[in-house]
Amino acid sequence: MARLCPRIASSIPVEVDARHIRTEGVVTNLGMNGAFLIPDKKLTGDHDNVLLKYNLSEYGDFEHSGKIIRKDRSGYALKFYDLDIAAKVKLWKYVADNLAGIEQCPYCGERYNMLPESCNACGWELTFNSPEYFAYHEKQSLIKKLYSEVSGLNADHLQRLINFMEVEILKVVGSEKFQEFVGTSSVMLEVFSKIRKVAPTDLPALILGESGTGKELTALAIHERSQRKDKPFVTINCAAIPESLLEAELFGYERGAFTGAYTSKKGKFECADGGTIFLDEIGDMPLSLQSKLLRFLQDRVIERIGSIKGKKVDVRLIAATNCDLNAAIGEGRFRNDLYYRLNAFTINLPPVRERGEDRVILAKHFLNKISMEMGLTKTFTGEAIEAVRAYTWPGNVREMINKIRRAIVMAEANSISPRDLDLAAQQTMDVSENTGLRDAIGKIEMQKIKETLNTCGNNISMAARLLGVSRQSLYNYKRKYGI
Repeated sequence: MARLCPRIASSIPVEVDARHIRTEGVVTNLGMNGAFLIPDKKLTGDHDNVLLKYNLSEYGDFEHSGKIIRKDRSGYALKFYDLDIAAKVKLWKYVADNLAGIEQCPYCGERYNMLPESCNACGWELTFNSPEYFAYHEKQSLIKKLYSEVSGLNADHLQRLINFMEVEILKVVGSEKFQEFVGTSSVMLEVFSKIRKVAPTDLPALILGESGTGKELTALAIHERSQRKDKPFVTINCAAIPESLLEAELFGYERGAFTGAYTSKKGKFECADGGTIFLDEIGDMPLSLQSKLLRFLQDRVIERIGSIKGKKVDVRLIAATNCDLNAAIGEGRFRNDLYYRLNAFTINLPPVRERGEDRVILAKHFLNKISMEMGLTKTFTGEAIEAVRAYTWPGNVREMINKIRRAIVMAEANSISPRDLDLAAQQTMDVSENTGLRDAIGKIEMQKIKETLNTCGNNISMAARLLGVSRQSLYNYKRKYGI
């Protein structure tokens, strides 16, 4: 089997500290990932780790630990785990300089009259003094080590590993922006895959999904993985701004264009120049503005209100809606030509009820996150987990966060029950067994909306907050169920 790192035959004096035993010795067969230690004094007892101190002339002093992985009569085989990058670079320089003029591959031992650029037997490149070789060696060593670790796994374990990697690769390390992107269900893995595919392009993207499914997070994930990631990401909710003001917000206006326009103002498109603009709830955009948006998508020129000339801007457009745009087109509320412009690449976000076991994963994730924020330690009871699985979550992720936040406050003990979550059994499963899935979901949604409206005295804003949906979405649900 080929080595993952060349070793250099040596006799380097070393100081050894193994817990209560201190001695001297020599290191032979030294490489970046380990060495063979011959101490002057036998390391008796349970010594798994030793601290090494040694000097390599012209390369500097070294001090790091080594884990004993094998013992024999002459000494101890060590594995290095904690070398920092500076120590690795210095140690590689020592190794590379001592590989000059060798006649065999240091990885597999294949002999040559003259060392080629790559080994015919094991495939390793052998251009040790190349400036890029250290980075190449580090990457290939990790790849080969990973292959060695996973080659013994069965197909089920491999699939689990791939699912985990799909999620982790998407995340931004050290960022909380994407913490709601949790899950390993097939529908979410498909979403992650689509994000990675469309992000490097400049295609317009249309994100479809119910309120609370993470449409803005999806748009931000696309932006963060695009070439525009260092430029602005500008969002605007088309349903939250009155029609009379929306045009001014999007395209800006000149001083004196209308009463109250005391100074010129950039619109969202100008603010997003070079970056990405995210138009949420685009299905609620007025028809008059839809035509202006269509013109922008055709020529990339915006005109401020009151301006006599246009300005070209470089903006990527991502739109989202929870409306059925095909139905809106049929009713004359949405332009067919604009839909086809926006629909260059579509991402459908599944509601929480369709994410299978991800419902539990999400709930546990938010419980841990919110508990830590409050300085508490809370866990779900088994009954609470079953209630999370059974509930249809009409408000999706927003509703889940709100219910968990409320439950943490309401729970008298460290365990959270279905009652704390406001997920009573009859509330989640009060449908007949022979009811179709779609009808069952509709009945549960309608029941929940009615109960919340009654609780809030029909206050739409308050009910929308409790349900974790927008006011516009709640109005849509009321029309849908005739409430």
